[in-house]
Amino acid sequence: MLIPLPACFLLVGWVGLFAVCALMPVRAFSESGALAPPPIYTSGRVLDVGPTRRFKTPSSAAAVVRRGDTVRIDAASYFDCAVWRTPDITLIGAGPGYAHIRDISCEGKALWVFYDGPARVENIRFSGARVAWRNGAGIRWEGRGWLVVDRSKFDRNEMAILTHNRTVSSLLVSNSVFDTNGDCETYCGHGVYAGLISTLIVRSSDFRNTRFGHHIKSRALMSHIVGNHLSDGQTGTASYAINLPNSGSATIRGNTIQKGRLSDNVYCAICIGEEISAPGAPSKKTGVRNPSAGITVEKNRFRNDSGREETVFVWNRGPDPVVLRQNVLSGPGNEYAQGPRPEFIRENAVRGAPKH
Repeated sequence: MLIPLPACFLLVGWVGLFAVCALMPVRAFSESGALAPPPIYTSGRVLDVGPTRRFKTPSSAAAVVRRGDTVRIDAASYFDCAVWRTPDITLIGAGPGYAHIRDISCEGKALWVFYDGPARVENIRFSGARVAWRNGAGIRWEGRGWLVVDRSKFDRNEMAILTHNRTVSSLLVSNSVFDTNGDCETYCGHGVYAGLISTLIVRSSDFRNTRFGHHIKSRALMSHIVGNHLSDGQTGTASYAINLPNSGSATIRGNTIQKGRLSDNVYCAICIGEEISAPGAPSKKTGVRNPSAGITVEKNRFRNDSGREETVFVWNRGPDPVVLRQNVLSGPGNEYAQGPRPEFIRENAVRGAPKH
């Protein structure tokens, strides 16, 4: 019996797909591969920005940028803000040194505001964002798809990066520096604050001297925080190092975390689920409970310099279980607590570790 040509193609296609899946290593579907954002379409123009260029400021390029364009910004200080409404754009500091965006916020939100995506930001410094609502951000991400921020710096902003609450969006931050954000006379914001988006990935980045707020706060459905350094130092007043108030699925792995003596909240470094109620536990406010496929906290190093015995490395106040493995703790306190009146367990903690 002859098989019609279209059906033959279809059969070969499915067989080929099965063979690829059968032979492909499991690693190919691992966390790093599955969560990698797709490449941005970049076959458009290159728009050069700088004091001697046709476009003197990033905002002038934002007015004419098209899908697929790359905006290349010379290293200089730009007292300027920009609103980006175009998808598939790459915004890159030409170097050497950062292209420095500073001190002027757009639309009462941020130095740079994104309303579409995907987009990539690389080698840009954002400083001095302030607005009336005390949540002025270096970047406000309200676009679709992925925003990728790489090799950039955020300092002296009320917030460094702030997103909206739509699951059409995801955020990846890598190889970046966050210094002295939450910079207000009274409480304002956080380092990275992901709202209810699909995925947050923060990796290989340095958070230091955050004031009052948290280094990283995520309401994302999935949060992956891997290989970062989060430190209060001697003068930082950060509350939590990492906060997942709505629980969700999360991997917190290979981070170095230090809680300082001036921390605004000495009770925990990683706090989970405090806006939802654990079974049988009263809650002052009940928020959205993100679905959870598991929360793993492993291979982190935590140093408690607050001097407080009541400090807990991971405080789980939500209903979803947390797996702890191979975390190294030094200083007073305990590794894990659950619920509003926790019983402390130390099974997985390694005490007396070298200072780091």
